[in-house]
Amino acid sequence: MISNLFTIGSRAIANAQVSINNTSNNIANAETSGYQRTDTNYSSTGNITVSGSSIGTGAEISSITANWDSFVEAQYLTAAASLSGNEAVADYLAQMEELLNESDEDGLGTQLDAFLDAWSDLSTDPDSTAEREALLGEAESLVYALNSTSSELLTMKSTIEDEIQSQVDEANEYIDTLASLNKQISADPDNTDLVSSRAQIIRELDELIGIETETNSNGQTSVYTDNGLPLVDGTTTHHLAYSSSQSNDSLMPDSDYDGEINYSGSSSEEIMIEFVSSGTDGTAQFKVSFDGGNSWAEDDNGNTILYTASDSSSPVEIDGVEIYFSGGTTDHETGDRYTIVPKTGLYWEKSSGALVNCTPLTDSNGDDTSNRVTGGSIAGLFKVRDDDLLPTLDELDALSSGLIYEVNSAHSQGAGLESHTSVTGTYTIEDQTAALSDSGLIYDKNIEDGSFEIYAYDSDGAVISNSSISIDASTDSLNDIISQINSDFSGILSASITSDGTLKIQAQGDYSFEFGSDSTGFLAAAGINTFFEGSNAADITVNSYIQENSSHINCGEVGDNGTVSAGSNSSAESISSLLNNSVNINTETSSTTQTLSSYLSSIVSKVGASAQNIDTQIACDTSAAQLYYDQQESVSGVNVEEEVVNLTKYQQQYQAACQIITVTQTMFDSILDMM
Repeated sequence: MISNLFTIGSRAIANAQVSINNTSNNIANAETSGYQRTDTNYSSTGNITVSGSSIGTGAEISSITANWDSFVEAQYLTAAASLSGNEAVADYLAQMEELLNESDEDGLGTQLDAFLDAWSDLSTDPDSTAEREALLGEAESLVYALNSTSSELLTMKSTIEDEIQSQVDEANEYIDTLASLNKQISADPDNTDLVSSRAQIIRELDELIGIETETNSNGQTSVYTDNGLPLVDGTTTHHLAYSSSQSNDSLMPDSDYDGEINYSGSSSEEIMIEFVSSGTDGTAQFKVSFDGGNSWAEDDNGNTILYTASDSSSPVEIDGVEIYFSGGTTDHETGDRYTIVPKTGLYWEKSSGALVNCTPLTDSNGDDTSNRVTGGSIAGLFKVRDDDLLPTLDELDALSSGLIYEVNSAHSQGAGLESHTSVTGTYTIEDQTAALSDSGLIYDKNIEDGSFEIYAYDSDGAVISNSSISIDASTDSLNDIISQINSDFSGILSASITSDGTLKIQAQGDYSFEFGSDSTGFLAAAGINTFFEGSNAADITVNSYIQENSSHINCGEVGDNGTVSAGSNSSAESISSLLNNSVNINTETSSTTQTLSSYLSSIVSKVGASAQNIDTQIACDTSAAQLYYDQQESVSGVNVEEEVVNLTKYQQQYQAACQIITVTQTMFDSILDMM
């Protein structure tokens, strides 16, 4: 009996010591991120029979368990991943919104209006050198604003992609760490510190790429992306990869097509093609989707656009990407699919090393597609790059391209204060023997059938010759135009192709020349007698010919008699009217007709609306994440005041256990004295 009392007291002391140690550890880790509060769990050690009576033998600590609600944690991970992704988007949208701020005195909208207003000012005083220099100043300011905005957006794109690479590397480190922790926990399942560390690493990984978890019977946790791809399965890992552009196919079971798809160029879009008819290259047709097959590209009438599979001699161009097939000797089958990712993307690595595309992708409504990664900051960075930044850059380029062509179209048909002795085009032609509409000029699709006028003058400025140069855009080549000019102005003008592939028209002797009306758009497409050079926001600049001599700014126009009337201002008025007149503005995937200013405003408005929408989502995500975090904290967090109460309780338990030993020792001594 007395020995049992000693055993009970000894166990009670040991139990109290362990409980005090555990409580002290809880208090010490009250501010440790991810720490899970632990409890000591007691169980009876059973009874023994003494003198016919059943008596207890005390208690022992059966386990130390961490407090954790896995159901609440699953909800928290979902909310936290969404919050992290939206915060990544918001950071860059805020930068874009500031960059495009129309209220800024140096903003693009202000610069565009000032440039067009300067043409209006020039039209009131066509011969003014001061107004011409002022116009050049406004033009340079606009060019600088477009160039710098484009540069900032491209820098932002590089920054985003560097951040994606860094976060993918970080995610892979977490994946490896989780596999290592799984192995350690399997060997030591009662190690609550390891369990807490694993839970914290899971949270860190979740903020990078939204995940789901599943705890197995052996205590190991499996981790999956939010679209079901395994990242950690016990101690087995699957890494993520940030890879350059690539393509893959998904052919029908009965398809035996033996060729391959080829592409060049880049795009913010992911391009899926699906064959709608069978046949060989050159006959089989396919449709195109930009959202993983959820919808298919349509024309203005709502009809699905169909393309014919072709070889390298006539590639199909889709959103700036040229696509063609090579090596095929068999038929495409209806339903054959190919996916082209003409940009860097996110991939999941199979055990074999093969990569599976999981790049975040949204449909035409802006909703996430179900078979791709959707949560975490990595997904957010992809979304802001592909859905906001690159489309904004494309639209800025479309605005610049429309501005360049419309100004050049009006300017190329005008006349300045001095006639020309030599003019060199600013756009390179790829094939001078090809039809002008397919010659490789940047604006070759703008060339139409018609004619343009050239007037030649002697040294006194008198008209000595004029000619209407006719063009059939589908048959005439640049060589044909050169031949016409050289034939019609033999001994007066000489037309040729420079070593750079541009058109040059040179006056001979003391002759000079001017250009008149142009119904074809050829002069603007070739960069002849134009105001701007370039074709997008990054390379737009004022024509060096004009920069060197502002007299060549075309304010007036040549009359029917070949002379430029004093005070002529038709060209300047045509250009200034762009402030209010609608023009065609085209991106790779859309076309619109509106004023340049309203199109620019729509670019800014879309960024602002996206920023406002993401702020609303962040507010909702923050509330949800905080709710689940607080619920988990109420279960697993350390309340120091409660732990102090526990510490006092276990201290009293320890003191009582010591008293058991003291009483037992007294009883034992009394028995010895009796003997």
